[in-house]
Amino acid sequence: MLDSHIDQRFKRTWDFFQANAGGLLLGSLVVLVGSLLVIPGPWLGFNLLQEILECSRSGRTVRWQATYERQGNFLKSWGLALGMGIPIAIGYLLLIVPGVLLSLYWLHAPMLVADGRSLSDGLAESGRLFRLRHDWAAYFLNWLVLAALWGLGGVSAFVLVLTLPLALVYLALCYTDETWPATLALPRREVVV
Repeated sequence: MLDSHIDQRFKRTWDFFQANAGGLLLGSLVVLVGSLLVIPGPWLGFNLLQEILECSRSGRTVRWQATYERQGNFLKSWGLALGMGIPIAIGYLLLIVPGVLLSLYWLHAPMLVADGRSLSDGLAESGRLFRLRHDWAAYFLNWLVLAALWGLGGVSAFVLVLTLPLALVYLALCYTDETWPATLALPRREVVV
């Protein structure tokens, strides 16, 4: 259940980041370089998001190579980027409030699509989850954390390499906390003596 325990969720995000720092940072670099080329940007970001979701469930370490290995996600990622991005951008241009409302309404859509749903089902299910919530303040607080991470990432490319994986992991935790009571599985570390 999505709640306002942001500090606990962010601590879990930080723990996951620390356990997977190498893969997440290299994956973020691949996403940023791909974004400079524009065409592969959404695809690389979507692949990293899907890898984070899978690794959080299975407990395996994040592989940065997954950002470019999933060719089947190209159209889905661009559909998601355009299907959400254009209406949200228009909402922010009209008045900030419609953009924020659409952002909240579709908060879980990227995770739902990364979890295997079609684009239209992901957008519809995300809206349904939003309408079922009675504590919209918690939704808004979690969105503010994500907005702060994205805003902080706008300072420089170096900072963005750090905030991109944190935002994606936080988004994955918001999704998993909302859709099922699963715990975040950290990769197992073995000490060899």
